[in-house]
Amino acid sequence: MSQATGDLGEPAAAYAAETSSDNKVVELTQFPITLDSVISVVVPRPKKSRTKKEKEEEEEVLAIQGIEFLADEAVKFDVHVNDDEDSLSRPDESEFAGSFVYLPHKRKRVTTSLRLGITDLLDDVGADGDDSIKVTLVPKYVKRPVTIRHIKIEFLK
Repeated sequence: MSQATGDLGEPAAAYAAETSSDNKVVELTQFPITLDSVISVVVPRPKKSRTKKEKEEEEEVLAIQGIEFLADEAVKFDVHVNDDEDSLSRPDESEFAGSFVYLPHKRKRVTTSLRLGITDLLDDVGADGDDSIKVTLVPKYVKRPVTIRHIKIEFLK
């Protein structure tokens, strides 16, 4: 199986989406969305400027809910927090929150979610006192439509 790839061995279509200037900024009220290009959204934080004790008791978690797609192809997208869409951070930098990766199965359709702990990330980027964060989703390997139903912040004990 041969296919054109970008510099990092990723499919050319996903690589083009990452490097194109076709970045979208959406509002939470516009969800659900289709992840077909780099998409940023501002997500309100229910609690800010938490004490060290509060941070030890509860992890602040970015919840990406209702991720829906056909399961016969692999899916990968990266998640960045308070990053510049035009110059995205590498995985070893603080603004990189994590990745969603799904390997193909015989199921027809999958609906799942992704939760990423962001307490330390927010401290590292100096956003602990912010009212909201900017979340950027970057499709890396997306051949078919991927729907995201909602993004929010939760606190887990």
